[in-house]
Amino acid sequence: MSLYKENRNTLQMINKIAPEEMSALVRRYRILRAIALLEPVGRRTISLSLDFSERTVRNETEKLHMQQLIVVSREGMKVTEEGKNLLTNMEPFVKSINGISEMEKHLADLLGIEKAYLAEQGCKDSPSAKKELGRIAADVLLRSISKESKIALTGGSTLANMVESMPFFHTKKAELVLPARGSIGGILEQQADTLAAGLAEKLGARYKLLQLPDHMSQKAFEEMKQEPLIQETITQIKQADVLILGVGNALEMAQKRQVDSAVYEFLLKKGAVAEMLGYYLDSNGTIVYSSYSIGLRLEELSRIKKIIVVAGGKSKAEALAAVCCKMPQAILITDKMTAKEIYKRIGKKTRDIEAK
Repeated sequence: MSLYKENRNTLQMINKIAPEEMSALVRRYRILRAIALLEPVGRRTISLSLDFSERTVRNETEKLHMQQLIVVSREGMKVTEEGKNLLTNMEPFVKSINGISEMEKHLADLLGIEKAYLAEQGCKDSPSAKKELGRIAADVLLRSISKESKIALTGGSTLANMVESMPFFHTKKAELVLPARGSIGGILEQQADTLAAGLAEKLGARYKLLQLPDHMSQKAFEEMKQEPLIQETITQIKQADVLILGVGNALEMAQKRQVDSAVYEFLLKKGAVAEMLGYYLDSNGTIVYSSYSIGLRLEELSRIKKIIVVAGGKSKAEALAAVCCKMPQAILITDKMTAKEIYKRIGKKTRDIEAK
C-alpha cells in the first residue's frame, strides 16, 4: 500500500471516530488557504469570503498564529513559509476527506475529458473564488509545459488571476506566449494581450501581441488578415501546443460585448449557451453564430495537445458542458458548485433524450 493511501485511510479512520476533529482540520485549512489567496487580509474579509462567523475566524486564526502558520500585522494576516508548505502537503488529503477527489474523477468521466480540478468555493461571489481558480490554473499550467512550449490564452478576470498567481521564474519555462485572439476593448488588465505579456514575463518566455478589436466588420476582418505582421502572429498562434481558455455564458457575453439586438435575439432563438473565441455554441456544442475575430479558430483546437479550460460560477455550467464535450484533451478547472450544476444539467439532458 502506498504512503498516500495509508495516510488517506488514517484520515478516514480519524473522521469516523472523531468527526469534530476532522471538521476543525478542514475549517482551519480553508481559513489558511483563504489568507494565502487574499493576503494581507483582515478577519472580516475572511469571514465574508468563507461565510464563517467572525468569532469562528478569530478563534481559528489565533490558533494558526500560535502555530506560526500565519503572521499578524497592521496590514493584515499573511501566511508564513511553513504555512505555505503545509497547505501544499495537506491539499490532496483535504480533497479526499471532502470527497472532491472523487467528484473530480466523476466530472472528467461524465464530460469525456482528460482531467478536472475543483476549487472548494466559499460563499457566492467571495473575493477568494476566482483567485483560487487562478491558483489551480497556474499550478496545472506549470505541470503542462516545457521550455519549448508555445502558449495561447484568452482574456478575462479569472485568467488575470491565474497570471497574478504565477510566480516569477529566473529560468526559462516556456518558449512563447500569445493572445489567442484580438483583444482591444474591455478592461485593459484583463485583455489577452496584457495577460500574454504578463505571463511571458513570469515564465521567462518571449511574447507576441495581437492588438485588434475583439469584434469587427467582415470588410475590416478581411483587410486586417492581409497585414504581414498580423499574418506572422496568426501563424505562430496556430502553432500553440497549450491553450488556456476562458468560457462565458453566451447571452451574458453577448450583452457585455454589446452585440446588435437582432444578433442577440438570434442567439436566444438558437439556444446559445456558451461563448469562446468569438463563437457562440448551443448545448450540443454546435456553432450557432460566430463573430469576425482574428485569432485561433474553433476547427484548429483538435490539434492542440493541452487545452486548459478555466471558468467558475453556476451560470457557466451549461456553457462548460457544451464546450468540453468537443474537447477530449481538455483539463477543466472549475468550482464545486459549478460541478454539481453540470451534473444536474447533463442528467436532465439525458432524461429528456430518453423521454423522446
